[in-house]
Amino acid sequence: MIFNNKILSKIAFVAICTFHSCNVNDYLDRSPVGGLSEDEVFGSYRQVEQYVSNLYARIPTEWFPGNPGDHPTLTYASVSDEALSSVQLAGGPHEFTQGLINANYNPMDRWTGMYESIRAVNIFLEKIDHLPTTNPTEEAGKSRMKGEGYFLRAWYYMELFKRYGGVPLVDHVLNINDELNLPRNTAEEIVDFISSDCDKAVELLLLENSANNIGRGTKGAALMLKAKAQLYLASKLHNPENNPEKWKNAAAAAQAVMDLNFYRVDGNYESLFHSRTSPNLIFQSSLNETRWVSLNFLPSLGGSARVQPLQNLVDAYEMKETGLGIFDPGSGFNEFAPYVGRDPRLAMSILYDGATWKDITVRTYLNSGTDGVQRWGGLAQTQTSYYLRKTVDENGNITPNAISGEHYWVYMRYEDVLLCYAEAQNEWLEAPDASVYAAVNEVRTRTGIDMPPLTGNLDKEAMRERIRHERRVELAFEGQRFWDIRRWRIGEQVMKEARGVIIDVNDNGTFYWPNIIGERIYRPAFDLFPIPQSVINRQRALDQNDGYTN
Repeated sequence: MIFNNKILSKIAFVAICTFHSCNVNDYLDRSPVGGLSEDEVFGSYRQVEQYVSNLYARIPTEWFPGNPGDHPTLTYASVSDEALSSVQLAGGPHEFTQGLINANYNPMDRWTGMYESIRAVNIFLEKIDHLPTTNPTEEAGKSRMKGEGYFLRAWYYMELFKRYGGVPLVDHVLNINDELNLPRNTAEEIVDFISSDCDKAVELLLLENSANNIGRGTKGAALMLKAKAQLYLASKLHNPENNPEKWKNAAAAAQAVMDLNFYRVDGNYESLFHSRTSPNLIFQSSLNETRWVSLNFLPSLGGSARVQPLQNLVDAYEMKETGLGIFDPGSGFNEFAPYVGRDPRLAMSILYDGATWKDITVRTYLNSGTDGVQRWGGLAQTQTSYYLRKTVDENGNITPNAISGEHYWVYMRYEDVLLCYAEAQNEWLEAPDASVYAAVNEVRTRTGIDMPPLTGNLDKEAMRERIRHERRVELAFEGQRFWDIRRWRIGEQVMKEARGVIIDVNDNGTFYWPNIIGERIYRPAFDLFPIPQSVINRQRALDQNDGYTN
């Protein structure tokens, strides 16, 4: 739906021009195209339903978090230590991994889009109480949609907080008489506001939506969003003094999701991004990413293999029988059969040499054919000896018949709740209690994964490393690692190089040679994004994040 820009001119003009570039004459000269007035929109239940749908459409895509106009090469995996991209194009991941982002250029900047979204939801929240209803169903829907408004505003602010830290807080529709040169609010103030909006949303949202509203906010989603915000605030990036009370608040927020007794872990790991009804799903996109098959299928099946997993990640998967890391003494790891006996999530996440996919045996060794490793890279063939499996629907196809498959991004799931709780609870206590072990083990030992439980008397530091490890393998390729690296401030340790392996099969046997594909650049400043310089130039009250000043 296109709304009449002239009717909303003052409200929209002030809010937009305050926070991002805007040419006054261009904005006011736009001709309305089939637009509706505010009274027409907010006087109709059906129109408001569509307005709320449009608010959901503003949530940034997680499949390709770069600029929408750029080539789809930038993924969260390829700008972390999970993967690399098969090609380097404008706006691609190399601009992150080579340290090229700055205040004038950032392919993942979201400042403009998020403040546009906040403006839209502020308009909605100021109008929704006046929406007329004609029956009890519409009255209930009106209440639910108001809850969705609070949830979505909290979501948009969380997107800003993850990227920039403290940002200007705008909780109403700005008008010409308001102070427009706004300074940044503190991280604590932003998280308090997110938490408050989530609390309001919880009071109005349903525990489970009807089939017509699948993919919309629920009580569980609002509680999980609050838990995530509290967890980020407690983490080292925003809590360098390690105040235990912040961790305690984060643990309590995650516990509130668990206390719903509505979600449960699910061992059907392979179907995670291809199901809409799994018991672990808390919040999931309703948009099917139809390009994912063609972009990530094997080259031999016509795919482009854009996301190529790194050895850095492969090494993180433990041995299933012992529960030990592959470099630990007594783990049972066999360097001549490196994929045998590993954590089942390895085979469900990554295609390696000898894996089975669509009833074929994948061969990635040197000179093995179309899917074989290409030492210096190419348009599709793997540089790492690995291909992506997790998130790619095996039921999809490219030739002879194109089948896009089912690809619905999972923003929130219950296993993440448990690991958030375990992390926060471990950090605020002197030593991990039984609830920390229970939360981690509920993820590790669930049917379908069946990894050995954590046992013994781990101290806080050892448990911290186990939880971080569990997040890495459990949530691989789900966009979580990119942000975990930043909130834990470990980028300089883990983003040093991209590693693969060269598999050489000859008359003397099969050999696995380490392959450093490229060095990576990471500076502490990258833990936060730069505020766009164009915004800094207009809003003099704003301070730039450290490390991005000219």
